[in-house]
Amino acid sequence: MGAVARKDLRQWARDRQALTGPMLIPLVLMFLCGILFGFGGDEWNVGLVNEGQGAHAAAFEAEIRDLRSNISPYFRVVTTDADEAERLVATGRLHLVVTIPADFDERIETGQTPVLRTRTYNINTDMMKNARLRLTRAIQDYAAAQMPGAAPVTVTQTTTRLDDVWRRTFIGHSAVILAVMVGSALNAAIMVAREWEHRTVKEIRLAPRPLGDVTAGTLVAAVIAGGINTLVTLAVAAAVFGVRIPVGRLPVLAGLAALTSLACAGLGAAIGAWLRDYRTVQPLLMITFAGSFFASGGFSSLATLPRAVQAFDRFWPPTYVFETMQAQAWMIAPPSAAPVLIGGAAAAAVGVGVGAWALSRRL
Repeated sequence: MGAVARKDLRQWARDRQALTGPMLIPLVLMFLCGILFGFGGDEWNVGLVNEGQGAHAAAFEAEIRDLRSNISPYFRVVTTDADEAERLVATGRLHLVVTIPADFDERIETGQTPVLRTRTYNINTDMMKNARLRLTRAIQDYAAAQMPGAAPVTVTQTTTRLDDVWRRTFIGHSAVILAVMVGSALNAAIMVAREWEHRTVKEIRLAPRPLGDVTAGTLVAAVIAGGINTLVTLAVAAAVFGVRIPVGRLPVLAGLAALTSLACAGLGAAIGAWLRDYRTVQPLLMITFAGSFFASGGFSSLATLPRAVQAFDRFWPPTYVFETMQAQAWMIAPPSAAPVLIGGAAAAAVGVGVGAWALSRRL
């Protein structure tokens, strides 16, 4: 077992493609999704044109500029020039232009309702929904400040996390979870397929040792290589994307990661034994796990996914890994991880069994 593990790890360390391939998908997704969709916070680019000269118009402008969540402003005012704002929103460079009319103060002081003029770039419905809702929030906050105690409803909010989790941090942590799965599965598949590609399978067949030793040694090497891939991804996530794991949650997270890694290594060994071609194994597993990243709540939480995808996720095992590890990392009082740990142990047993069966059939 030790000899097989050392052989596979030595070949893995010498093969640049095998060394970097399993890290490619989690790192690329981390940088691509994290930078494009969440690195700068949660503010929307808007234009704000204030044609009013009075105190009410100034107060409402300040309300829009100061409106924020507990991690970032809601709006980034790009321009206050009417012509520039019109040009930018028409070309899709702004989500929204808000114009405070010249008679804003006059209407408020005479008891009339002022009318805001807005122009939107309504291509993406989700972005437009957020921009409109945030403008409504600014109007409500302004009205509440003008007439204290007049609001018909008061909201008391309790959060599942101590603070809002930055989008880039959520994506970075999800990429680490992805690295656990794809690292072990792809490394195991490559290590097994390499025996046929390098024409060393005959020596494996003729070795005077039980096949279980070969299987166990390959799985150990794949889990170790996958662990190294995961640690590199975690280091990048912590340094660049602000991922911080509570020390008290590490035992549960490490236990679930180990079981997931073993299960994926077993399945990867089976795939490598059946396909026996590195060029087929790598894209197949990369595409499958990249799809799981998006479909299982890695890019965005499960609650935001379409209903059809949520229905699929009930039967897709990676979903439970993403959901549980994210809850353990971020929630104040996460649900018990015992059911998923038990399921992970069962999945590890099944994965090892499938890998051993596939190797016994192909060898």
